[in-house]
Amino acid sequence: MVSRRRFNTLLAGTAGWAAAGPLGTAAAGPLGAAAGPLGTAAAGPLGTAAAQSQSPPRGAVYASLGARLYRVRRAGDSLVREPRPVVLPAQVQEGWQHPSGRFFYIASSDQRTSTARVRHHYLNAFRVDASGDLQPHGGAVELPHRPIFITVDQRGDYVLAAYSFPSSLSVHRLAADGSIGDMVEQRASLDAGYYAHAVYLMPSNRTVLLPARGNEPEPGVHTEDPGGLYLYGFENGQLTNKQTVAPNGGLAYRARHADFHPSGRWVYVDLETQNLLLTYAIGADDTLSEEPVFVSTTLAAPEAYRGGQTTSSIRMHPTNGRTLYVANRGRGTEVFRGETVANGTENTISVFSIDAATGEPTLVQTIDTRSIAVRTMAFQPDGRSMVAASPEPGQVRAEGRLETVPAALTLYDIEADGRLAFRSTLPIDTRGESMFWSGIVRY
Repeated sequence: MVSRRRFNTLLAGTAGWAAAGPLGTAAAGPLGAAAGPLGTAAAGPLGTAAAQSQSPPRGAVYASLGARLYRVRRAGDSLVREPRPVVLPAQVQEGWQHPSGRFFYIASSDQRTSTARVRHHYLNAFRVDASGDLQPHGGAVELPHRPIFITVDQRGDYVLAAYSFPSSLSVHRLAADGSIGDMVEQRASLDAGYYAHAVYLMPSNRTVLLPARGNEPEPGVHTEDPGGLYLYGFENGQLTNKQTVAPNGGLAYRARHADFHPSGRWVYVDLETQNLLLTYAIGADDTLSEEPVFVSTTLAAPEAYRGGQTTSSIRMHPTNGRTLYVANRGRGTEVFRGETVANGTENTISVFSIDAATGEPTLVQTIDTRSIAVRTMAFQPDGRSMVAASPEPGQVRAEGRLETVPAALTLYDIEADGRLAFRSTLPIDTRGESMFWSGIVRY
């Protein structure tokens, strides 16, 4: 664990729907759900997933490739990707399930894939059938900007979207049948910092948390954009400014994602370029402690930092409340024999044991992802397995030669103590596209 004093020192020092397309095949080898956090089942106007079925919920893994969304099945210790994807209007960005389990929402955008002057951004609704397949549910709703993250409130009344540029968020009503309604015009002028990266409902469902990552400085281009945690009161679809947590003015505070302890007492936040895990206490009024109560490194060897080392997803174990997972992305590069290759930064999943009394996380395992720069993770609802997804291939040095590591889905079993056990990888030929998102759909 890094002390709070050390934390402050670190901050100061780093001032149309269709089905079509090819697919990958199963492969278990030496190189081998991923998603932003998905909402948990909660009582709502349509009932819970558990109420619809007496059997425990299962999870369908979906992984995107550009605008196509493929279902991925487990076969023994291998993964198999099905051949016919759902096709979105643009590149998949993020997904979140309705608390009833009956509907699933996907954000898509051509911001990163189109060269046209006018870009298009969408919010898409699906019905989840009894087999876990997704069926279109009404037309896509156009959004004002690229939606980097979405979430649904715990009653299933609203879907919220976070936008990185301009840093902002929006609220859409959800109809009783799960379809997407009108955007709620906000009466308050909201402070959303720089480069919003995610949006969540606090456990009370009365407060919204928006981590804003900020941006690193670029010499001769722009100064640093500070990061922060932005909290808003939330009532009848309206947001109001409530609290901002931004130590040292938000400098070197690259807040990326968050997840909540099931007790509702703590929230865990990862700082992207600082490779730190922060634990904040949640007060009775939904405000956060001004300083983190614990600060922990996410790396096995933080002293070996080489540049280009970041975090990505952060997820609580779906059932036990005792384990937290953080993905470490090694995106640093160097030149080897005239080629750009990975510089040896960590590509791992860090596993933290959580103290039930204090919320303190203790790093108990880091495990190789056998791919480069895992962006998302997804956990089966029973908490027994997890799939991690890396978006693109990369090159590494291997015994004096160049070797290409493909984009991949990596399958792990989860042991009783929360640690991960590698099973296999499914290499994905991305053909120049990105496996930007994958996740679990409960059914």
